[in-house]
Amino acid sequence: MNDAVSLINLIDERLASGEVELPVLDETAAKIHKQVSENSIDAEGIVSLLEQDPILTTEVLRMANSSFFAGLSEVRNLKEATVRLGNKQIASIVMSISQKRMYSASGGLFQARLLSLWSHTSVVSLGARWLANSLGYRALADEAFVAGLLHDVGKLSLLRIIEDLAQTNSTLLSDDVVNGALLQLNTSHGAKLLDMWNLPDVFVQVVSQLDTKEFDESNLSLMMVRLVDKASAVEGFSDYPEPDLALESLPEAEILGLCEVDLAELRIVIEDAGGGMQKAA
Repeated sequence: MNDAVSLINLIDERLASGEVELPVLDETAAKIHKQVSENSIDAEGIVSLLEQDPILTTEVLRMANSSFFAGLSEVRNLKEATVRLGNKQIASIVMSISQKRMYSASGGLFQARLLSLWSHTSVVSLGARWLANSLGYRALADEAFVAGLLHDVGKLSLLRIIEDLAQTNSTLLSDDVVNGALLQLNTSHGAKLLDMWNLPDVFVQVVSQLDTKEFDESNLSLMMVRLVDKASAVEGFSDYPEPDLALESLPEAEILGLCEVDLAELRIVIEDAGGGMQKAA
């Protein structure tokens, strides 16, 4: 039995025992995202929820004024941010902040790896939003953004579990062993997490079908995240870089009707987003 299989067995045993701390979706983020999705909250309600978390408020204002969301004038308060950006975009920003907290909370063995994974996740989410807008699917832009944020959440949770296992197991964990476990368990574990968080099935599909040969071509957010995930690998913002991958040969590119010029523009967006993440790190 090789080391990767042994590690997978240890992870399965730990999950089956229930003696593992799984990531918990931020309560405010979950509430805002759910109520916005159900169209059961207005701008004042969102502001009221955000004001209960001063740190979250600060981060929302910072992101609202970032180059990816800002308008011509500075956003100075939550009401201005909500009016300018709209409920859906505010909900997606709040989800982004909650995810960042999860990735940056570790001070253990994989701290650097988790921060790198967050950079990749951010690049994919921003790329998916840009692609949705570029293709004329503006109504799906925020959904694609959140789907990008969530696509690798299984890796986040698994790395935390492996960190915990490493404290009680003296076996040194090589990158190859850890990568083998992540490749096998990432999508199934991530999909279970999203089910646990009661997130819409569209996001569960994105995670569970991220790397499958057969996938739901009608799920446009899935198509965009799959493509941007690969484009990120081409540009080197990935756990598994693929610089020689021909994006135009991918079925997702054909399904979305992308030409070489579109794909070149996507790569520029990813490069810019990745460069911005590196400067912020």
